[in-house]
Amino acid sequence: MGRGSEGRQEGPREQTPLPPPGLSSLAWRYGVKLLSNAATVPLFLLLEMILPRALGPSAYGNVNFATGFFQNIVNFLDMGTSTCLQASLAKRPGEFGLISFYLWLALGVFLLCLLAGLVLGVPEVGAWFMPGVPLWLAVPAALWAWLTWAGRVARGVNDALGTTARSETVRIGVNLVAALALLALFQGGVLGTEVFFGHQYVFLALALAGFCHALRGIWPIREWGTPLARMREYAGEFRRYSGPLFALALCSLLALTGERWLLQLFEGSVEQGYFSLGQKVGLACFLFVTALIPLLLRELAVAHGNNDLREMGRLLDRFAPMLYGLAAWFSCFIVVEAPAAVRLFGGAEFAGAMAAVRIMAFYPVHQGYGQLVSAAYYATGETRALRNISLVSLAGGFLCAWALLAPEGRGGWGLGAVGLAVKMTAVQAVTVNVLLYICSRKIPFDLRRNLAHQIVCPLCLFGLALAARTASFGSGAGDGLGRLCLSVVCYGILTLGAVWLCPFILGMRRGELLALTRRFRFF
Repeated sequence: MGRGSEGRQEGPREQTPLPPPGLSSLAWRYGVKLLSNAATVPLFLLLEMILPRALGPSAYGNVNFATGFFQNIVNFLDMGTSTCLQASLAKRPGEFGLISFYLWLALGVFLLCLLAGLVLGVPEVGAWFMPGVPLWLAVPAALWAWLTWAGRVARGVNDALGTTARSETVRIGVNLVAALALLALFQGGVLGTEVFFGHQYVFLALALAGFCHALRGIWPIREWGTPLARMREYAGEFRRYSGPLFALALCSLLALTGERWLLQLFEGSVEQGYFSLGQKVGLACFLFVTALIPLLLRELAVAHGNNDLREMGRLLDRFAPMLYGLAAWFSCFIVVEAPAAVRLFGGAEFAGAMAAVRIMAFYPVHQGYGQLVSAAYYATGETRALRNISLVSLAGGFLCAWALLAPEGRGGWGLGAVGLAVKMTAVQAVTVNVLLYICSRKIPFDLRRNLAHQIVCPLCLFGLALAARTASFGSGAGDGLGRLCLSVVCYGILTLGAVWLCPFILGMRRGELLALTRRFRFF
């Protein structure tokens, strides 16, 4: 398997102190990530309960369409370079020129994104690309997308260098203050679209500054300068890594933006709002899983740097089913408790989002697999194979989107938010398993066990969620927030019992479960 920097002559690099080995282990950093997510998930839920209620379905749909549009543009401009940065830093920590080079690249992404926002603000252009959406949203959405991306890159750099604890402390603090500020704005009755963007700019910028400050002990600012010759070498390295992804990035931009554009064109902002609510609920299910993805990317990159394919296979065997199980635990509960979830997140105005929420709750189940397997492709430099598979998926997905979204007079079924939810969930499940199969031919891991787990896990958890819902109603607790909390407790207890009897539900073996219980002194 090719390596992006192969054959490059590297001069002596000055090494800087890295975190102590005990504090930079995968288990420790995942624990910190998990704690951070545990602290920030309630804050994310608070945001998603406030914003739909404050804006209503139409304005909520407009904001999500505009921000999603520019997120796709930023992801296109990124073209995998942020992943290349993290993988390179994991293999060559202490090489200061990497971050110096990437700062210039980030500036270029900012200028291009801002230019796109200004162009779409022109009525003749914006009315075509953003049908039914106020065009003044273009520039604010562009700035929001860049700040979100920049913060994600800076956080990933911390993960690559093992300074996860510092960056996650920043994340918890900023998110806590941001949630309290948003709640105050909502209670004061002043939370509208303009105020929301202002709020986001302040706290996204604070988070970005905090993530950069967390690197102070690793990379002194005085050493960020890089000679021009080295900048050219880095440009060549990133070009070799990301060049094969250009076609994929362009097609992703066209297909993913086109699907949301079709929904906006055919069904309007209200259906866009329904789909956006389903997407946010799915993201809430996935938040605990995201903690491990960047850390595993680093471990996969290090293992590949040591030419240790067996270790890469062990990581996939150990963590892919676990990610799937964690996401499925939340997703199956949301599918069963969709009426309560919609009331909690959106209120009565979003009753029409019920079906979309149920379907999109399944989206995170394969999302963890997809990100982890893609990380293996990135870590090994197999970007061409990833590109080819993804291009076929995007083309087929867009055709499915047209069939599901277009009105009957144009050869479609006109299913609106439900149609787009079905397309996203089904196409992702197929694509991930194709990637998994091809990956198994290069990296030794147990494909059959992974495929069997994908069937057994959600079936078991869905049954447990139904049992928990039935038990909570039987308690006479009504159908409010109290009943939902009781259902969560019942679901958790039933899951613990089921996993003890059958660890395979969460992708674990009996020995791994016993080792985990001993570590945390559960008995």
